[in-house]
Order: sequence, then structure tokens, then C-alpha cells
Amino acid sequence: MATKKNKDITAEAPRIPDRLESLTIGDYEIQDKQAFENGRFTQETIANQSADKAIFDCVVFEGILFDRIDLERAEFTDVVFNRCDLSNVNFRDSILHRVQFNHCKMLGFDLSTSTMRNVKFQECNGQYSVFRFADMKYVGFAESNFDKADYYQATLSNIEFAKTDLDQAQFSGAKLAGIDLSTCEFQSIGATLEGLQGCIVRPDQIRGLAYLLGVTIKED
Repeated sequence: MATKKNKDITAEAPRIPDRLESLTIGDYEIQDKQAFENGRFTQETIANQSADKAIFDCVVFEGILFDRIDLERAEFTDVVFNRCDLSNVNFRDSILHRVQFNHCKMLGFDLSTSTMRNVKFQECNGQYSVFRFADMKYVGFAESNFDKADYYQATLSNIEFAKTDLDQAQFSGAKLAGIDLSTCEFQSIGATLEGLQGCIVRPDQIRGLAYLLGVTIKED
């Protein structure tokens, strides 16, 4: 019996106002529960910031370098990150709703235990990024590199992986039923047989999953 695909996995786009105030953090310290609304951060370095439950609503980040940033339990609603460097940034246990990451570098980006709804990663480098125990629904990864990303025990619902590199990504404890990996590239991924049930792959990708069956594919 053919596997049924999700009918619609398109992430809803952020709702950004036509006019945004120019914002800057500079040398200021982000405070716990501080809110940033209807603004645009452009071409600056945001460094050495640590805050709990910061709020970003209708905000655009353009060309921002995030350096030593720890924003746990933050809320991001209608937010866009364009050409930003989020490497090793900590957004653990945060809420992201209608958020887009475009052409971003995010090596080791930590979104573990976060709740993500209508989130899109477009042409991003997310190697070693962490989504452990995240609750993800209507989330898309397109034309990106997420080698060695960690989705351990993440809840994945209406997820799209399109032309994305997932080599050695870890999906143990996650269920991939209905998720189409056929346009992605990987030599191997970490998963369980139970978790892979209902996953959609190309014939040549079976080689990277053969170890789960305890079989060896013999070359001609």
C-alpha cells in the first residue's frame, strides 16, 4: 500500500508590517522579558547577551552577527533572519511562530526543546544544529545543509525537507512517517526502524539505511 503524504506542509510566512523602526542593541544589555516590536536590526554585531523570556514581535534581522548569545525561553513571532550568523547561538526552550531563516549560517545553533510552528529554513548552513526534543509543526528545510544535525526525539509533524543535505543527521526517537526525504542527500542517518516507518526515500537511499536491517549490500 502506498504511503500517504501530508496534504499541505507549507509554512505560513511571517506577517511583517510595511514600515519598521530602525532598532539597535549595540552595547546595551537585553533584559529578561524585554520586548522588541515592529523593528529592523541591520548590519551590527549583537554580542555577549544573555536573557530569559525576551520577546521579538514583527522584527527583521538583516546581516547580523550573533556572538555568544543565550536567549532561552524567548518568543519569536513574525520574525525574519536574513543573511545572519547564528552559529552556536542558544535559543533553547523558545517559541517560534511564523519565522524565516534565509541564507543564514547557523553551525551548532541550539533550538532544543523549542516549540516551532510555521518556520522555514531557506538556503542555510545548519551543520551540527540541535533540535533535540523540539516540537515542530509546519517546518520546512529547503536547499540547505543540515549535516550532523540532531533531531533526537523531536516531534515532527508536517515537516518538509527539500534538497537538503542530511548526512549523519540524528533522528533516533523521532517518527518520520509521511516525511519525504527523496530530494535530500545522505550517506547515512541515525534512526530506528520504527521511526522510519512511512518515510519516503529514493531507491538509491536505501543503501544508507541498510545497517538498520543488519544487512550488507554487495556491489556488482
